[in-house]
Amino acid sequence: GVTPQKQLNLHRPAEGIYGDCYRTAIACLLDLAPADVPHFNDGAVASEDRLAIRDAWLAERGFVVVTIAFDCELADLLNVMQHQNTGTYYMLSGFSRTGVNHVVVACGGEIVHDPSLTDAGIIDRCDDGYHWVEFLLPIAMKAAA
Repeated sequence: GVTPQKQLNLHRPAEGIYGDCYRTAIACLLDLAPADVPHFNDGAVASEDRLAIRDAWLAERGFVVVTIAFDCELADLLNVMQHQNTGTYYMLSGFSRTGVNHVVVACGGEIVHDPSLTDAGIIDRCDDGYHWVEFLLPIAMKAAA
């Protein structure tokens, strides 16, 4: 299941505060408090280190992230997810109503929780042109390096 929670930080980079919807979405999936998950996307963390930090932290807890890019409309993505991954929770990234990239928690073909403090939602693709879907899987599914 999912433990619905709201993020701790709104995205205000001009003030040195970086939104933490991503760590909050992970916290929701793992039944943790957002503060118990590292803020991988904090501006103080070098962008080239973020995925490595995330992956190491999740590996310590027995998980690996599987990421898929979708180049389609949100409705089409949700339709595919409903038919191919019914009842499966995942993180969904896109562009929010507040004009920034954002992450929500979805299950099958619907968004089930928005960690945004303003319920910013997902209205379009991320600024890189894709929607991103991320599943947390048991690390046993990852081949040894």
